[in-house]
Amino acid sequence: MYPVLVTIFGYQVRSHGVMAALGILLGIWLAILVARRQGRHEDAILDFFFWAVIAGVVGSRLWEVAFTWDYYSARPWEALYIWQGGLSIQGGLVGGVLAGVWFTRKYRINFWDLADTMAPGVILGQGIGRVGCFLDGDTWSVITHGPLGVTYRPGTLASQYSGGQPMYPAEMWEGVIDVVIMGFLLWLTARQKKRRPGNLFLLYAVLYSVARFLLEFIRRDSLTTFAGLKVAQLTSIGVVIVAAFFYWYNRKLPLVDVVGPRPGSGASDAEPVQSGAARDR
Repeated sequence: MYPVLVTIFGYQVRSHGVMAALGILLGIWLAILVARRQGRHEDAILDFFFWAVIAGVVGSRLWEVAFTWDYYSARPWEALYIWQGGLSIQGGLVGGVLAGVWFTRKYRINFWDLADTMAPGVILGQGIGRVGCFLDGDTWSVITHGPLGVTYRPGTLASQYSGGQPMYPAEMWEGVIDVVIMGFLLWLTARQKKRRPGNLFLLYAVLYSVARFLLEFIRRDSLTTFAGLKVAQLTSIGVVIVAAFFYWYNRKLPLVDVVGPRPGSGASDAEPVQSGAARDR
């Protein structure tokens, strides 16, 4: 593994940060491509990008601090040290969703429609970010001496935990699963002519949550709560329940065209959205 990619004038460029930044950029790029194909939301995604990144970072850090409060309560200033790690993907997603609700209400865009457009890009960003976790060696899993085991470089947290023994690369598996989910969402987007707004985003939420729930059984760096389940697993269960509710709640919404602008999509009223967001910046 390569926690530090290069050192420039004494400053370490860490793989985790580089892959996280690359995941954000490629995720936005893919979301814009999908928006361009569908003929709506391209300007809205560019305007939302700034707020999504900030909300994602804040949400991921608050999530981590909240569930490790025993540590941070004794040294609260370290809650600001995001460069030391400790960012939760699930917390970042919650922050991003809340920012999305605020943004779409402020600029009169259909939340579900924008969420559907961004879903493939979001899961791609998650997958690339997990490569950074793998290179950094900041997560660890069950020790194994089978053919699927990976030995992490000495000095990484994973190596310290395992004593240099090979472990399942759960974070890398999650990254691969994320890319598979992205491919499935893109396939559905290309195949469908009509769908109910929100169904694609809800499908993404369920698929990722199920995968994360299962992978947590082999991870050993996650917080355990009760009944042998971990915070990430309980969160995944909650996401599936909420997604199922909204899928049922949205069942009466009319089917809409996947490709082409429509009222409230941010295309026909793109100018107010663009100018309004620019003022806030």
